[in-house]
Amino acid sequence: MASEIKFLEYNKNENTLNEIEDYYADIVNGAVSKGDKVAVKVHMGEYGNLTYLRPPFVSEFVKLVKSAGGRPFVTDTTALYPKHRFTAKDYLKTAVANGFTRQSVMAPVVIADGPLGYTGMTYKLKKTVDQCDIKKVKIAKAIVDADSMIVLSHAKGHVLSGFGGAIKNLAMGCTTKETKAAQHLASRVILNTKECNGCGKCVDACPFNALKIENGKHAKILSRCMSCNSCFFACTEGALHLPRGGKTRFQVNLAHAAKAIIDRFDQDKIVYINFLQDITKLCDCCTPSGAPLVQDIGILGGKDPVAVDKASIDLIDKAPRYKRNLTKKHGDLLGSVNETDSLIHLKTASKLGVGTLRYSLK
Repeated sequence: MASEIKFLEYNKNENTLNEIEDYYADIVNGAVSKGDKVAVKVHMGEYGNLTYLRPPFVSEFVKLVKSAGGRPFVTDTTALYPKHRFTAKDYLKTAVANGFTRQSVMAPVVIADGPLGYTGMTYKLKKTVDQCDIKKVKIAKAIVDADSMIVLSHAKGHVLSGFGGAIKNLAMGCTTKETKAAQHLASRVILNTKECNGCGKCVDACPFNALKIENGKHAKILSRCMSCNSCFFACTEGALHLPRGGKTRFQVNLAHAAKAIIDRFDQDKIVYINFLQDITKLCDCCTPSGAPLVQDIGILGGKDPVAVDKASIDLIDKAPRYKRNLTKKHGDLLGSVNETDSLIHLKTASKLGVGTLRYSLK
């Protein structure tokens, strides 16, 4: 059976903010009961990123939650890499800089995984498929404590998963640093010793003191390594490389972590909203994330994250492109520009019972 997805097209509406209530009030009402503590999950953008989801969109869904009798809070978790969201204190400063305040979003702004990113509750996976690497998931405390959740996702690219939408927002955005690291272990970089000159830039970039220069070369202290790949982006010599098959394994891990988050909630207590705008090659953690690849499309919403993500990928593939030489090589446009197939994590999630790849747009 196909999942129904509500589609608000930007080019057919003069005032998108005014239309959100008409389009999505019913599905929010269906997920929120009177008195519910409601997590409004959103990526508030890395400091210096300019394509994150804007606060006015978030506040419209906060209004819908309040109208349904819920008690909303706007939330995200700390980052695994050492920029401006590494701790809760850092993230709250970045949130304010990016326009996310209690006044602008009409709700408290909460960093869900605590001061340093390790506060949460651990759940064992009930089922695994496709050779998943992880066995347990530590969910951020504020997410665990919520009764329902509105997942607001900016649809865009991602260097490892190709596409980042609702499933990635759950898997990476609702977990603590331990589980982020466990998912990223699949893509932990490997060293080409011939290219390494021992410059030490990787050591300086590591936030976990997990690197050293040994015998003139990059060396990991595995007991400390969190697989954040900060060293990979710091290396200017091309000495560090992603492992073969790492992107596929990462996506499999994403699907399993997302399933664990969903299982924490009662059935039908989560709503998924994808915003198809500012669609860049890279994610909202990147500064910059690149110029938009296709024209803005609209907003998708429903109760099935697999279907919402699949519809997002399909609409992005069909959208007018800013560059004529953009071509699909791996099944979808964003997957192609990031050298992977974005459908991998959607298919794994479908096998796990998260949702279906079949959908109908309303």
